[in-house]
Amino acid sequence: MSRKENASPDTYFNSVYDETISSLTRFVISKCGNILDAEDILQNIYARFYQRIIKKGYSDIESAEAFLISIAKFECKSYYTGLKKRSVTDSFSDYSDEQIIMIENEMSKTQKNLEDVLCDEMLAREIFEDIANTDELTGKIFYLYFVCDMKLNEISEELGMNLSAVKNKLYRTIERQKKKFRI
Repeated sequence: MSRKENASPDTYFNSVYDETISSLTRFVISKCGNILDAEDILQNIYARFYQRIIKKGYSDIESAEAFLISIAKFECKSYYTGLKKRSVTDSFSDYSDEQIIMIENEMSKTQKNLEDVLCDEMLAREIFEDIANTDELTGKIFYLYFVCDMKLNEISEELGMNLSAVKNKLYRTIERQKKKFRI
C-alpha cells in the first residue's frame, strides 16, 4: 500500500481495511475455533486498529497487514480464553430495530418483498449454523468458499487438506442441506 503521511486516519483506515479484509478473514477463519465467532473477532481486530491509529497515528506502522495479524493472534487467543465476552445472534428475532430498518432499506432498492428477504436470511442463517455446528471443518470450508470467495485449491492449502477432501466435504454437505431444507 502506498501510505500517504498526510492522509486522515479515516482515509488510512479505509484503505487498509479494503486491502486487508480478505487476507485477514482467511487468517481468522483458519485459526478460529468456531466459525460463528469469526465476525466478532474481525470486528474486535479492526476496532483495536482504528483506536490505535486515532490515538497514536500510523506513521510508525511499516506493514499494516503484519500489524493486523499480530492483533488477530491476540484477539483469537483472548476470545477463546474468556477475556472477551462472546455474543452470537441465535435467531433473526434477535436483530435490533435498526438492523431490521437497514434490511428494509436495502430491500426497497431491489424491490424485494420484506417477507422474502426475511425468509432468505433466516434460511441462510439456519443452513450455515447447521453446517458449522455439525462439523467445524466443513463450516470453515463453507465460510471460506461462500463468504471469502476463495477457490477450492486455495482453501485446501489454507486448511492443509487434500483438494479432493475439500471438494468432497463441500459437495456432499450441499446435497445434504438441499435435502434437509427442501431446497
